[in-house]
Amino acid sequence: MKFIVVDDSKTFREGIKFYLENMLHHEVIDMLSDGLEFLQFKNKYDADIIIMDIEMPHLNGIETVKKAIWDNQYLKFIAVTSYTDKAYLDELISAGFKSCVFKSNIYDELDQAIEMVMNQKYSFPNDINLIKE
Repeated sequence: MKFIVVDDSKTFREGIKFYLENMLHHEVIDMLSDGLEFLQFKNKYDADIIIMDIEMPHLNGIETVKKAIWDNQYLKFIAVTSYTDKAYLDELISAGFKSCVFKSNIYDELDQAIEMVMNQKYSFPNDINLIKE
């Protein structure tokens, strides 16, 4: 499978790339640092799945996915976040995310999230906040 990783942390991007390519044997076609860069990226439709951080400068993951889905409803996004208290199930689903993995669990849960998304199923942590209060 082909992936794009969008996250403002270079260290996180490199770690996920290593994990996807060397442990899960997938291809990372590019790594981008924010939502604006992703929206301008010419080859974004070549990815099977886009792994996107929720909190980024310039354009956050929620707004980025809304805009990207408007252009192509078939894109598949997995949200990643360190801020478990800022991840809301209703907001992620309505934006267009198919899954969410907390960064603290990324190496334990990403493989299963990928499989669920590729099988047209949603995959979200049991302890995710349901709605913004």
